Amino acid sequence: MKRAVPAVVATAVLAGALVASGCGSSDSASTDTTRAAASASGGMPYAAGAGEGPDRSLAEVNQSGAPPIARDTDEQLKQAMVKISTFPTVLDPKLWNGEEMKPDVRANTIQNVNTLVKRLGGAGAKVDAIELFGSNASYEYDDKADFGVHVFLSSPTVTPDNLNSLAKLLSNYTELKQEGRINYYGVPLEVTFHGKRGASYQPKAGSGQYSLTTGQWIEKPTQQPNAFDRATMVTDARGFITKYNALVEEYAKNKKAFACEKFGALDDEMKAYRGAGLDAAGQRSTQNLTYRALRRISVNIPDMVDELEDECNYLKESLP
Repeated sequence: MKRAVPAVVATAVLAGALVASGCGSSDSASTDTTRAAASASGGMPYAAGAGEGPDRSLAEVNQSGAPPIARDTDEQLKQAMVKISTFPTVLDPKLWNGEEMKPDVRANTIQNVNTLVKRLGGAGAKVDAIELFGSNASYEYDDKADFGVHVFLSSPTVTPDNLNSLAKLLSNYTELKQEGRINYYGVPLEVTFHGKRGASYQPKAGSGQYSLTTGQWIEKPTQQPNAFDRATMVTDARGFITKYNALVEEYAKNKKAFACEKFGALDDEMKAYRGAGLDAAGQRSTQNLTYRALRRISVNIPDMVDELEDECNYLKESLP
């Protein structure tokens, strides 16, 4: 769920609140940069079947005036769970030469981050590190996985709270302005900025973490132990689908009267469910794989609840 950034912070940022340093520089303007990513996705390729369209935007499906309903059958869910829990044995050859990142991928990423930062200009913060986490730094990727880059900021003058707000603003900017427009050999680049390094971004044994700043592994990936149950994955996914469909049907009946925060509550519930699995059993937990599958079925439910919450709030803020 998108979180608002205080207006006073937004004004300070747009007036100029950060400068890139320590990561090289480039004077050539990139046409577009990145999309913010809160979390990574992976697995082996899952191609949507007939009638499915997880990549459809809300604008497209709303041409008919109705939010999309997820209509996956139990058999389709079973197939999705098998595909999301079948893993590659090598790093993605589109991005890696063995365990070495392709030089053009690394150089392009640093250039794109610097270009994004320079567009906002000013001074007050610097880029400390650019790092790759998630499925494309491991053996968890599939054909829907992004190149999930995380940029860590620091500042001797900006307060920690304002630095975090600044980072959120930058992430939202990349998402709203440049979503999905840069790809590396078909893999979308997604960038998230951080004002501080939380526990989720500390090195973890066996979980891939690569420094684009230094061109070295911080933590090399290993094949993770399987900790999933496909039958439970289907059951849990069906539960979230049922909740999502019920909200969509309620919303469609009277959009103006609908409580928009219900979409946010479902979003938070799914993220907490995923987080509990990651904490307890890692990337190949039942919960994490179920969440990832929910992004690959007929409706990308985690993304769609974000879009529907935004649409709902915009309707309430509009005049008839």
